[in-house]
Amino acid sequence: MTDNTILTLTSGPMSLEVWTTGARLNAASWNGHSGLIDGSSTLDEALGPKLNHGSVAGPVANRIAGGTAEIDGLAHDFERNENGKTLLHSGDKSTRDADWSVDERTATSATLSLAIARMADDFPGNRVINARYDVVENGFDLTFTATTDRPTLMNLALHPYWRLGTDRAGLQLQVNSDRYLPVNTDTIPTGEIADVAGSLFDLRQIAPPSFEIDHNYCLGLSGEMAEIATLASDKLRLVIESDAPGLQIFTGKPFGIAIEPQHWPDAPHHAHFPSIELHPDQTYSQTNRYRFSEV
Repeated sequence: MTDNTILTLTSGPMSLEVWTTGARLNAASWNGHSGLIDGSSTLDEALGPKLNHGSVAGPVANRIAGGTAEIDGLAHDFERNENGKTLLHSGDKSTRDADWSVDERTATSATLSLAIARMADDFPGNRVINARYDVVENGFDLTFTATTDRPTLMNLALHPYWRLGTDRAGLQLQVNSDRYLPVNTDTIPTGEIADVAGSLFDLRQIAPPSFEIDHNYCLGLSGEMAEIATLASDKLRLVIESDAPGLQIFTGKPFGIAIEPQHWPDAPHHAHFPSIELHPDQTYSQTNRYRFSEV
């Protein structure tokens, strides 16, 4: 039975509603503007049709082709929860609907943690995942860290549908990337790294995006924080920075646009993609920064 705790984090005009179920960002408001994301009104809704609306997807966000992967030289089989072919967001044993613990809490911040036992979700390693929300007056930061005692896979992503107080049709998007990953009919990367120029994926200038995007944009691999995307309505602007190597953009829903800093999808099957293997001598780390302003 899920035991959900609702945390309200506030700094001046900025307020977040964070749920311990899925470590989800369920609501956000800034400077009198509400409805910044498409959240859930009940726990049943959050665990059902809106499972991906603001939850933390993991331990491996996005897709793994065939529901199989080799980890440290050993083959592993996973659930094929998307059309019987693909592991999506780690399936039914994901971090999305898990009961996270609150380790630290102040008026402006909260650190949530989740301990996952070896193979409890079909992935190796006893793992500890942390998600820390820090609220400032014009936005918030989200920092992920994770450790393991055996080689495993790790790729965490916050999955809100941003709407900025309007609907999908009223949004414009800019993505600061000139490369993306083409996909096959199962939305699995083909392995090609393509130029966005001349395609519907070219969002280097802010514009209304196509409804056909469910793709990863390739970012820098330096691990440094960089401005990666801007989303705007007629009233608000959201600028996102991250040190992640990739950015999944999903534009096909009427209630908002998913903008998800993360590693590249299906990485275990593409040696030239940034690795998502995590080893016992490493700490997984990713920081996303969200800042709001009025247009």
